Amino acid sequence: MASSKGADGEQVLELLALHGYFLNASFLRDVFMRRVRRAQSSEAIDPVTFMDDQISMSLWYATLYVVIEGWRQAKLADPDVDALLADNHADRLRRFRNQVFHYQREYDNPRLLDFLGEDDADAKAATDWVRRTHAALGTAIERAVEERLGHTVPRF
Repeated sequence: MASSKGADGEQVLELLALHGYFLNASFLRDVFMRRVRRAQSSEAIDPVTFMDDQISMSLWYATLYVVIEGWRQAKLADPDVDALLADNHADRLRRFRNQVFHYQREYDNPRLLDFLGEDDADAKAATDWVRRTHAALGTAIERAVEERLGHTVPRF
């Protein structure tokens, strides 16, 4: 591992920290995707299972925004990532993350639904944006770490 002394060492440690946050988001994505695949194979989903599905999705989306914050704070650049983060979904995801990780007095706060939009087409667009953003961040972070360390990192 790189020395933590000097700007290069600090940049490597910052990238590795960002990579760790990305691994957290990837883990939660995988949990959610396993749940979705299960849900698609069954006919009826009970309310508790439905709530668990919503929790796993919310945690994935919220932790993905933590990666976006780290990306911006590290002042990284990638044309694919930067184009996705310029979309209005990024700010809506920030508000979604705040709702997930900051206590709210209201049980049913509309900010949770704001990210997904008003109809199925909006929800599909938000979901597609999350998936593309997750993949683009993973590729760009992996590339940045490999460039700085000079060797490959685990695949996401």
